[in-house]
Amino acid sequence: MKIRSIEAIPFRIPLKKATEWARGRQEAAEHVLVKLYTDEGVVGIAEAPPRPTIYGESIASIKFAIDEWLGPMVTGSDPFETEKMWDRFDSIAGNTTAKASIDIAVHDIQGKVLGTPCYKMLGSWTDKIQMAWCVNLNPLEGMVAEAQEMIRVYGFKTIKLKVGVAPDRDVEMVRAMRKELGDDIVLYVDANQGYDPFTALSALRRMADYGIILAEEPCPILDKKGRKMIAERLDMPLSGDESCVTPADVAREIELDCLRVVNIKTARTGFTLSEKIVHLCEQSQIKNLLGFQGDAGLGSLASAHFCAAHKNTSQYYASEASFFLWLLDDFLKEPIAVKDGWLELPHGPGLGVEIDERKLREFAMS
Repeated sequence: MKIRSIEAIPFRIPLKKATEWARGRQEAAEHVLVKLYTDEGVVGIAEAPPRPTIYGESIASIKFAIDEWLGPMVTGSDPFETEKMWDRFDSIAGNTTAKASIDIAVHDIQGKVLGTPCYKMLGSWTDKIQMAWCVNLNPLEGMVAEAQEMIRVYGFKTIKLKVGVAPDRDVEMVRAMRKELGDDIVLYVDANQGYDPFTALSALRRMADYGIILAEEPCPILDKKGRKMIAERLDMPLSGDESCVTPADVAREIELDCLRVVNIKTARTGFTLSEKIVHLCEQSQIKNLLGFQGDAGLGSLASAHFCAAHKNTSQYYASEASFFLWLLDDFLKEPIAVKDGWLELPHGPGLGVEIDERKLREFAMS
């Protein structure tokens, strides 16, 4: 079997309402659908969500990288030769999301050929995962109402709160969330590098009074000394996201010894590099959390497969791969269901989903 061709299709699916965080805003999932075609008729699919403020990629750059650079590197190759594929990819700097999407699509092909779901092929720790919901920045009443609705409708037991803009307001929001949601809900915060180190330390100490279990990227990732100071003085584990884009980044963060949790996003590391990150973290007794990139259903499900495959990603923290619930619609034939806060993985081969081509045409961007 050989990869015959590759297609990158930009699409746009509006959100139910805009989401905001310390470093950005999003009104729609404007991403790229990647399709890998083989000479035996097996098609692998994946989703590439650009994040220009973090990785410097856009819809246009992802499509260009796949059409002009990465696609030709894999065309004519065996879809099982992932090591050779990544060796070729290393000749092109950056373009993490474009590379990751091809890696996931290749694994989708492998699962379909073997007749095995990706989560089983990658490790098969479990076949269902607990889900978390992320509440983005909004007026306080709206944030509380959103959390209450997602708990009531979908049964979420873990809520992630975006902070990092106004520390006093953030602390008040955390206090209100704990009061309104009760002590049985797990809460943690993500500042998206929005605080300076001293503000972060002060604000997080106050938030700790309300049972926050961890804090993600409290200050700029380039301020290594500031992050070290926070880690040493705060009785709460720090989680890395923007500081942990590649396995090499994670290795450096382990050496710096600030983080006890590393956020993995398969949209930027695929399955191959994500596994390398899991193994690095396991050896250092660092836990993993499966994050999200504002993915639609396809990308969310890919993250869920990887999460379910490994103990270190599914045993300790709920997965954030729930953003698809924020979309007005999707192009998957069968919608993904979250029940009582859990997502059960599809048992079909590969990613276990099919695309509704009619809907895809509706969302495709010219």
